[in-house]
Amino acid sequence: MSQISQNKIGAFPSQYIKKMFASGEIVNADENNIQPAGVDLSVSKEGYRMRGAFLPRKNESVREIIKEESLYKIGLNNPLEKNGIYLIKLNESLNLPENIFAFSSSKSSVGRIDLQTRLIVDNYSRFDSVPAGYKGELWLQVIPKSFLIKLNFKDKLNQIRFFNGEAKINCREIEEIYSEQKLLFDENLNLARSDEKVSKDGSGSIVMNINLNGKKSGGIIGYKNLLVDCVLDFSKKNYYNPDDFFEPIYSPQNGKLILEKESFYIFSTKEYIRVPGNLASEMIAYDIYNGEFRSHYAGFFDPGFGYGKNGEVKGRQAVLEIRSYENNFIFRDGQPICRMNFEKLIEPADFVYGEEIGSHYADQSGPKLSKHFKG
Repeated sequence: MSQISQNKIGAFPSQYIKKMFASGEIVNADENNIQPAGVDLSVSKEGYRMRGAFLPRKNESVREIIKEESLYKIGLNNPLEKNGIYLIKLNESLNLPENIFAFSSSKSSVGRIDLQTRLIVDNYSRFDSVPAGYKGELWLQVIPKSFLIKLNFKDKLNQIRFFNGEAKINCREIEEIYSEQKLLFDENLNLARSDEKVSKDGSGSIVMNINLNGKKSGGIIGYKNLLVDCVLDFSKKNYYNPDDFFEPIYSPQNGKLILEKESFYIFSTKEYIRVPGNLASEMIAYDIYNGEFRSHYAGFFDPGFGYGKNGEVKGRQAVLEIRSYENNFIFRDGQPICRMNFEKLIEPADFVYGEEIGSHYADQSGPKLSKHFKG
């Protein structure tokens, strides 16, 4: 596998990931979990209630920390309590060559129910990161914030992407790619001007804005979590009544909205993003200087999102998962809320995100709730 990837640098597409399965670099994984630019990770039956969040130090395994800092072993029969900090072993493990590393992110259905997950590996003091050449187990820190969450064996909470070098499109490349691939459309489905959307900080990222105008969605521009003790079973799809978990938020007449601190909100962007088949994308925080709030939990956007197989789709709005931490925060319609980074794949993926692989959010419009809810 490392022989194949030495001459090309970038993020691994699906066909490369299949080869990683065959070569034993990804262990105990299901090929059905391969995505266009990553693979879904699934929870095992082994889990622990922890005293607090943590990161291993160098030469310190996760299991060593479990011995000292776990409160008790858990099963998956009972729901996870709100704000409890849990550590769950994943079914998959890695046996990476020295030139391959990885990053992970929560899946969309996880972020939209306010379930915080962070990947942890042995001997490494960074969340959601796997160092080059890593060989060992994968663990997931899981914290339900709004609801009691019932997990099941092999539920897929996270996705991981593999790289063999710097894949991020930089500030010199983004203008040309933006123009050629037509990466972003405005709310009227016109190509958004690159000089207004490409970040001015030299990062090569694209800025997106929050939508508080409900003209195209019957007035609903978002959802806020209800303070309830309802159990949400992660395995159930199109099952729950949204009104039992969320209250809808309607378009404010003055174009602004106050988000209460420590509440959870779902909104969408004004713009419509497209990810061509030779690229992958990731949503990142806009700028800490613009406010102490989190704009997302699930960051990965696969090749084909809002693009289709041959560019026939004219973009899709991105869903935002927002928490304001320290203070109530006033949002105004069209305010910058997040940025999108783009990454080059080693080669185009052999399939793309969309209906052909049963992608649940392929046709999303506006602030779409997770797949667990009816409607």
